[in-house]
Amino acid sequence: MTRKVFTNTRERWRQHNVNTAFAELRKLIPTHPPEKKLSKNEILRLAMRYINFLVQLLESQSGQPASHSPTALLTFLRGNMEQLQSPPHTWALTS
Repeated sequence: MTRKVFTNTRERWRQHNVNTAFAELRKLIPTHPPEKKLSKNEILRLAMRYINFLVQLLESQSGQPASHSPTALLTFLRGNMEQLQSPPHTWALTS
């Protein structure tokens, strides 16, 4: 019985850590509206897209003015909204 209690406690602690990490990651992903509830799957997929977007933005700004950033971010946000409204199985990871 003691082993089961220990195992359950350890699993609750692990799950708490995972949920805390997802909550922190969620804060870093721009969405509209900002408080939109996302599943863990959506958080991971949007994080991958956002990282890809930031890499592309950095590569494209090698000689461009910084004023390009707000427009690119708005385009990214619009794409996220469209993708969140479509069924998850249609999402492309590299979009």
